[in-house]
Amino acid sequence: MRNGVGDFKYFVGISSLAQVATRDDRVCVLNILGGESSQVTPVGHAWSGGNVVFGTSPGRKGQTLATPAGDIPVYDTVREGLAAGHRFNCGVVYLPPSAARDGVAELIRVNPELRKIFIVTEKMPVRDSREIRALGQQRCVDIFGANSLGVADSWNKVRIGGALGGDKPGEILRKGSIAIFSNSGGFSTTIAGYLLSAGWGTSTVISSGKDVYIHFAAPEFAFALANDARSKAAVLYCEPGGHYELDAHFTKPVIACVVGRWKSKLTRAVGHAGALAGGDDDAAAKERWFMAKLGVDAVFTPEHPVYSAQGAVVTNIAHIPAALNAVMRENGGRSDFAPEGSLSLKPWFAANAGLSLPRELDLRAVQAIAPYGDQIAQLEKQIGTVFPRQAMKDASGASQFDKKTEVASLHGVSMLEAAGHTLESNLCLALLHEPGNDNDHALVNVAVGVALHLHGDPMLAAAQAARDAGNAPNAVLCAAL
Repeated sequence: MRNGVGDFKYFVGISSLAQVATRDDRVCVLNILGGESSQVTPVGHAWSGGNVVFGTSPGRKGQTLATPAGDIPVYDTVREGLAAGHRFNCGVVYLPPSAARDGVAELIRVNPELRKIFIVTEKMPVRDSREIRALGQQRCVDIFGANSLGVADSWNKVRIGGALGGDKPGEILRKGSIAIFSNSGGFSTTIAGYLLSAGWGTSTVISSGKDVYIHFAAPEFAFALANDARSKAAVLYCEPGGHYELDAHFTKPVIACVVGRWKSKLTRAVGHAGALAGGDDDAAAKERWFMAKLGVDAVFTPEHPVYSAQGAVVTNIAHIPAALNAVMRENGGRSDFAPEGSLSLKPWFAANAGLSLPRELDLRAVQAIAPYGDQIAQLEKQIGTVFPRQAMKDASGASQFDKKTEVASLHGVSMLEAAGHTLESNLCLALLHEPGNDNDHALVNVAVGVALHLHGDPMLAAAQAARDAGNAPNAVLCAAL
């Protein structure tokens, strides 16, 4: 058994973030021809200089996965790939939850050179995760995930597992000094893009996943961050559930983005399987943990910037760049390059309905990024709208019929009660699943007014005449229409 690094009570083999994804890593992908893997593996393979040596897909031996860097051979089993002369030290698992444990066992059992496993599979059974953990510890293998979108290194230009950086990782994963550790795979890429607007690039990006078990968690990340000379600071994106962050010891500045306060009244996971609220590890608790670690007493917002040299806590990812700038200034740090772009609202659709609006409200539409721009162009050529036919009975569960009272309800609100609400309140109920407050009603009023925009229209005069004549509301509406 190899000796681990640090003072961990369990095996950890990675001592620096620079070792997470390197140009020397060679990868085997399980279920390489699956729907997700076949889409994202070619992109990562090409950007990484051809790091995938082979993949497996039972019953499809002899096939290949085409990529810009050449075809990747496919075998029925890992053993067959090794017998064909391929060597690898990293495994990526795209198997369904029921098969992921056996896939990990196969990787570990037949390849003594294995050092890292990245599990993309989500909602793994807890028992299987425990067994995977035991297998990894026994054979000294570092495991990332489950429910991970893999890892990426902007310095080495390497991506292993998942889709970090999207279809063009080189544009988002720019070489820089900020490490990212995120419970959300999608937000890993989003945060990297946001950092560009403040002039910060990334070193290593880790999508930890948010299943109940997080194998390479915050404590391991903090240790590897401390030993990575490339990384000046880190951004953490944390969801409710788990005490991993409480046990992490950071020696470099950290921007902790803690989300999920809306889950505080829930008693089950929503979204990621490990994002379970309602205990002593909910979002509010994690905010307190990081405030204590970073020496601050409030959440950072642009209007109320609270930070220290150790870092800041935010609850909105859009506030991460400003918080990072403030903390790095406190430490005498400078951004990696000139800011690129901005986080200002850039609508793909815009219409002022002929109204003269203030400049800050009269937003101009911009060209949508690919592939959405082409899709919007096609929609503009379409006449009318074609909706798919589908049975709507009991499809959403939003409306219910009480057999005792024979009164329907919408999102738990009786129609008898809703009849006493305002139009704005009931629109909020339909859209937001709750009647809303006075501010919501005011916003709905403005939205409806903008949509109708009857100022100066003869319809208003007709409606007013009907109203003055004492007609019922329906007659007024008919007159207007």
